[in-house]
Amino acid sequence: MKALEVDIRLSRGAFQLATQFHAPADGITVLFGPSGSGKSSLLAAIGGLIPADGQIRLGKHALNNSGLNVPPHQRGIGLVFQDARLFPHLTVSQNIAYAWKRAPVDKRPAMDALARFFDIAALMSRPVGNLSGGEKSRVALARALAAAPDFLLLDEPFAALDGPRRRAFIRVLLDMHKNFHLPMLVVTHNVDDAAAMASNLVALREGHVVAAGSFDQAARQPAFAALLDSRDTGAAVSALLLHSGHDPAQRYLWLRADHIVLAMERPVAVSARNILEGEIAAVQTEADGSRLVELLTPVGTVLSRVTAEAVAELGLAPGKRAWALVKAHALQD
Repeated sequence: MKALEVDIRLSRGAFQLATQFHAPADGITVLFGPSGSGKSSLLAAIGGLIPADGQIRLGKHALNNSGLNVPPHQRGIGLVFQDARLFPHLTVSQNIAYAWKRAPVDKRPAMDALARFFDIAALMSRPVGNLSGGEKSRVALARALAAAPDFLLLDEPFAALDGPRRRAFIRVLLDMHKNFHLPMLVVTHNVDDAAAMASNLVALREGHVVAAGSFDQAARQPAFAALLDSRDTGAAVSALLLHSGHDPAQRYLWLRADHIVLAMERPVAVSARNILEGEIAAVQTEADGSRLVELLTPVGTVLSRVTAEAVAELGLAPGKRAWALVKAHALQD
């Protein structure tokens, strides 16, 4: 496995991108940011599809620096796009074989093994135009893996999928990483998807990295919180530490502040499956007058959004004990 090192600059019209980050060789790095932040341009530059100044290294090999620009097909990097970009005139098998034939002979995966892993064996002879969105996504992944890349870039590959199909696709990515030991850089603007996949996070705003590092640490940085819609304000907690309907393969669950109810006494006879005792670390006033309560618990920091009246009536203040109640149903997105 090879780590990805990026330190590049590029201009596209009035837009300026200047980013520097590290994507580890062992793990899934999520590239997170709002529309227009430069995520797709960054992936295109790493893949060699558009020129950029600076340096890109994959393991010990330089892909881009002064006087060097390795062609896309020689970079050892696979690309999967949101719209799959399959060849419409070819069958599923022919699409995958196109990439497989271009892989080094000693690194080519078995075609039948790919078909079984991605559950597309029954689709191999079908034209890709007859596939559903989820099937096309799996074929695009199989084609990318057939090329035996050292690193895989995915540009919002599940954005067009609904909830159940999106979660199924994320499970495929997690299984793919586990079974093939393939490092990935995955673009998304959905914080739930980021939490489910990411071991590492790179947050982008207006062409610049504003937060980076392990997901649980980087997601606590104020610059990352500033990228979120107020409805998504929350915190990441290890998926293994909570009762929920989540896929056990997920890394983290994103606990939204609006889904957390606070009590000043230990609750009894309640339906919430997650009751987290902790100490209030801070009470912050938000722009609309709401209060954001930060609670330190054994599973990590959680946030709860309450009214000013609730703060006064319950006496919520730093240093006091409180209990956070989280419904398992609220964690099943």
